[in-house]
Amino acid sequence: MHPRACLLALLLLLSPTLSHAQANSLRGKFMDPTSNSPISGVQVKLTNFADSSDVQRAVGREDGTFEVSGLGSHSYRLEAMRLGFATLKIVIRVTQAKQEAGVLALTPESVEISGVTVTESPAPAIQKADTTEFRASAVKTSKDATAEDLVQKLPGVTVENGQVKTNGENVQQVLVNGKPFFGSDPTAAMRNLPADEIDRIQVYDRMGDQAEFSGFEDGTAQRTMNFILRNQKAKFGKVYAGYGDRDRYQAGGNATLVRGATRVTVLGMSNNINQLNFSPQDLFGSMSSGGGGGGTRMMMMMGGGGPRGGGGAGQMMRMGGGGFGGGGFDPSSFMVNGLGGVSTTHSGGANYVGQWGKKLSVSSSLFLNDSDNDNTQALSREYLPPQDSIAFYDQHATTTNQSGNQRFDARFEWTPDSLNSVILAPRLYFQQTDARSLGRASNNTIDGMPLSSSQSNTFSSTQGDNLSSRLTLRHRFAKRGRNVSADLNAGHSLRDTDGTLFSVSDFDTSGSSPDSTRLDQISNSRTTTRSFSTRLAFTEPINKYLQAQAIYNPSLTRSESNARAFDLEPLSGTYTSPESTLSNSYENRNTVQNGGLALLFTKGVWKLLSNTSYQRTQLRSEETFPGSRTVEHTFENLLPSLTLTATFANRRNLRLAYATSTAAPTISQLQNVVNNSNPLSLSIGNPDLRQTYNNTLTLRVSEADPLKSKSRFLFANLTRTSDPIANSTYTALTDTVVDGVTLARGTQLSKPVNLNESWNANAFAAYSFPVKHLKSILSFNGGGSFSRTPSRSNNLTNVGSTYAVRSGTVLSSNISPNLDFTVSYQGTYNISRSTLSTSTSSAYYTHRAGMRLNVVMGPGIVLRQELNHNLQSGASSSYRQNVLLWNTTLGKKLLKGDKGELRLTATDVLEQDRSVNRSFTETYVQDSRDRTLGRYVQAVFTYSFK
Repeated sequence: MHPRACLLALLLLLSPTLSHAQANSLRGKFMDPTSNSPISGVQVKLTNFADSSDVQRAVGREDGTFEVSGLGSHSYRLEAMRLGFATLKIVIRVTQAKQEAGVLALTPESVEISGVTVTESPAPAIQKADTTEFRASAVKTSKDATAEDLVQKLPGVTVENGQVKTNGENVQQVLVNGKPFFGSDPTAAMRNLPADEIDRIQVYDRMGDQAEFSGFEDGTAQRTMNFILRNQKAKFGKVYAGYGDRDRYQAGGNATLVRGATRVTVLGMSNNINQLNFSPQDLFGSMSSGGGGGGTRMMMMMGGGGPRGGGGAGQMMRMGGGGFGGGGFDPSSFMVNGLGGVSTTHSGGANYVGQWGKKLSVSSSLFLNDSDNDNTQALSREYLPPQDSIAFYDQHATTTNQSGNQRFDARFEWTPDSLNSVILAPRLYFQQTDARSLGRASNNTIDGMPLSSSQSNTFSSTQGDNLSSRLTLRHRFAKRGRNVSADLNAGHSLRDTDGTLFSVSDFDTSGSSPDSTRLDQISNSRTTTRSFSTRLAFTEPINKYLQAQAIYNPSLTRSESNARAFDLEPLSGTYTSPESTLSNSYENRNTVQNGGLALLFTKGVWKLLSNTSYQRTQLRSEETFPGSRTVEHTFENLLPSLTLTATFANRRNLRLAYATSTAAPTISQLQNVVNNSNPLSLSIGNPDLRQTYNNTLTLRVSEADPLKSKSRFLFANLTRTSDPIANSTYTALTDTVVDGVTLARGTQLSKPVNLNESWNANAFAAYSFPVKHLKSILSFNGGGSFSRTPSRSNNLTNVGSTYAVRSGTVLSSNISPNLDFTVSYQGTYNISRSTLSTSTSSAYYTHRAGMRLNVVMGPGIVLRQELNHNLQSGASSSYRQNVLLWNTTLGKKLLKGDKGELRLTATDVLEQDRSVNRSFTETYVQDSRDRTLGRYVQAVFTYSFK
């Protein structure tokens, strides 16, 4: 961009104008759902969530319509009152100049008759434009239930291995009263908010600050769940402590104070029973075992043992080479499930949300945690097709992992007047990890005979950070619809690892005695990534139906990685002998110029957004040690997108979107340094990698009928990737040298390569309705997925196809807080095939059938039961699963208002818990089994306060 143009854009952003802009407004209509007639004279009150002193009022007209003007781009609490009707309280996000609230139903006020009480629960789901809203009062939960217990009873909402999903889509962010709660951590809100303090739960795509300001989507939207609290003046929390056999203990608590726009939460916990009140975040990928190097990716993961099940693994702990690549900062990409095994966790944090005067709103959180994990894992992999003579890979490892995280998130929004706003959002994440692995591995022939084996002892100490800051400047002109905004992003990530490796490997030499190789090495790798990006957007109305937006979005990502390894010098006893194949200095620079034009057409219930941009990407990689090599690529792409949305009768929402995107390879994929942490399976980067190009088609349909309390949801997407980064594996038939790496017979070397294309598709549908005679909500769901991913094996191209068909049902009680139950079933049938081995395929079935029951019996006796039957077929007996997990609790309410409870809990009563997991890629099926807690009994005392 020309310097004068940059100066002009900056002046427009920072200089307030003397004219007055027209604010947003909200329009709608009140109807009586029993007679379908309009309701006149309704008193409407809108209160700004961020500033409770900002209140706007209006009175409905004779035809039931209303309009409230003078609104900003905020979330508002709407209260509608009319004599003879129950007061309506909802939360509405206002983002447009003339936003439609649609038809709002006011329920006729119930009339009290002496001796007669008639009660009826509200509809569990309501569709409001693009927002699905669940009423917490529509389902009854036990008095001690958390938000996590509540959402699992809602139609289409599931929690799978700690990941919250709504209608098949991952929830990426959780808000409380429209404000962040411990950054973007969903678990922190789910497990630290009591269910009876929640009024409503909203699910929607939360657009970025620029998009919300202009109304033009920019691809930054996140699937968001927003918890609306019942009271804006409240305090609540709990403390607990427990101890049991086998020295199992737990202690912790949380406290929240709400005073209008101000909210303060503190929490903490300490236990050795694998319980977390937060989402583990692994910045380095060092807390879990790596995947097999190169471009291999897990396409499906099924099974998973009990509630403390652990994940699969590939190679033993990675230490040499590698790096932390990537461009900008995306905290959601660091969310990982907890480790398998047994963990001791200590954590604590604080969250603050407040309004400092009328112009500045603040939200911030600080969270610290420390975790020690011990695990024993067995792993078995079957290659499809066999990798030359290797058909099976087996691994047994004992690992210890000590990890500490410190996370700070904040958001400062300054609104000096109705025309300008400034948002600053810093994120500072730090991690330190010490990991040790002691294990053995072997490659076996199709007859089960050992081809090669290895025993390894590895240790790594890693520290680093991921820091970012975003500055958003927004300005609205006097002309309605004309605005300009800028997003300035800067990011920095660091990963510094010191490691040791000692291994002894034996390789079959075809008839003679096995050839033995010994490795005794130390290594260090340090990777630094810096990224900068700017997004300038200018919006101009063309007519009453059409708006245009011009966009300029340049970015720069620069990564540097240095890896050094030294072998033990036998004579001196010091590590001074350089290992050239494990040492490398590498730099990668990715420069992107992107500019385009977007058009937004709005008429009636329809909204059509089209965007076309031109992108020029320059990828430059340079190796300076041990050799000298420079690789440069230039890519030019057109990136079109199209989004069609519509809302019908404010009960049904349709969204159909087509989008394109590109992804550049990371420095860890480009750097041609060998990773030998598993001597039987080496990996190396590929400097010749190109970027990938994605085409994605997405369909979402949401429908909620509040009169019949029925809801329907459909989600489907299809992605085609051109030039995907796939995995190329070479298995040495004899002792040989490949890409400068010496391979013994039976050793594998993998590296990422670009292949032709890959496909991925998913579909999910859910339908829920009330079962009146059971006073419950019944939900059915079903769907499937398909992946078609290429790979290369000994220079032959293989295409792996995976299919999964899923179905499930959930019956959630709505009887009473004293009788709370949930019965669920989820089953999945999986098939895996490959083109290089048409006679070999893998098929298996998994299911999880569960029941949760909470009963309060007089006087103050509490009985809780949790039963889960886990089935995983198709695996060998060592990894097969057909177990019944039973947890039982007997408690007694104590103190005034039942604030205290003393309970005795037995976990895994039948001692059947098996943490097994099955996963498969385009080239293999893998089964793993992790250590579990086993059976234990605890006495726990809990004190709750409000």
